[in-house]
Amino acid sequence: MKISLIIPVYNAEKTLPDTLESIRAQRFRDFEVVFAEDAGTDGSLALLERFCADSGLPCKLLRAERNGGAAAARNRALDAAEGEYLAFADADDLLDPALLERAAGAAQTADGPADIVGWDWTLGRAAQNGRYMRQADYASATEALCNLTGGTMRWNLWMFLVRRELVEAQHLRFIPGADLGEDMQFMLRAFLHAGRVVQLHEALYRYNAVNSASISRQFSPERRAQIETNLAEAGRHFAGSDFLRAHPDALTDLKLFLKRPLLIGGGKKDFETWYGWFPEANARARQRGALPLHTYLLQKMAARRNWAGVVLYNLLVYKFVYGILYR
Repeated sequence: MKISLIIPVYNAEKTLPDTLESIRAQRFRDFEVVFAEDAGTDGSLALLERFCADSGLPCKLLRAERNGGAAAARNRALDAAEGEYLAFADADDLLDPALLERAAGAAQTADGPADIVGWDWTLGRAAQNGRYMRQADYASATEALCNLTGGTMRWNLWMFLVRRELVEAQHLRFIPGADLGEDMQFMLRAFLHAGRVVQLHEALYRYNAVNSASISRQFSPERRAQIETNLAEAGRHFAGSDFLRAHPDALTDLKLFLKRPLLIGGGKKDFETWYGWFPEANARARQRGALPLHTYLLQKMAARRNWAGVVLYNLLVYKFVYGILYR
């Protein structure tokens, strides 16, 4: 079995049918699907049972007795996976028909099997009007880590194929109950120990970006605590590493990246939360690094508590410029 595709499912009956069809449409066929159904209360389980019965694909359907969250669900799937490589998807997104084919092909390099293959993605489920999202360039695991901690690259699980041998050798798992930032700590640790990595600049995944929760709710104290738990776990593994010795400010820069959404689309309360969360990182906001100029200016204003400037930035950049470009 070449690939295990891992999908946690909880109350996703509205979006799940399209997701399942995108799995069925994969041109690459040497893969199994591992569903971790998390004790939902809608019709998702019946949809999964029907798919496993008639898709013609090897399937594992893992059922939880009680809802435990995405981290615990993914752990159950990791324990059951048998593929040489692991891929991930969410139950409200779509996979391009070529995703697994292109990823599996790229994993076989002239120097041997890659530990990680990454790709680009589309913001929005519809291919015809989705926004192409390009990952920052990297040719090595170290460059990828610099991008991840520096705020120029995303760590979402569904953008990577990861060699299972690496995952098991490093005991990579998720922290049950810490469902925010779980992909961050997993992929940071994966890249920390990865050898060969490959990058595909192709949008092979369509991400459903619908989220009606306010910034304040997305970053409530409870949710911030989950992120802090995952950050601490990543930091524990980075301590004493060659990477951190060479890049001593990397985890501080990562904190800036983690709290940046608080400056976008919210209000003064969210801005003050930004200022008080990971305050040790605020001084680094005056360092541009590889950040786009507009992001650097936003963080610099926030570090000075120039909230009027932050509001103006949101008005000009996100409502005016992005509103015109991506309407």
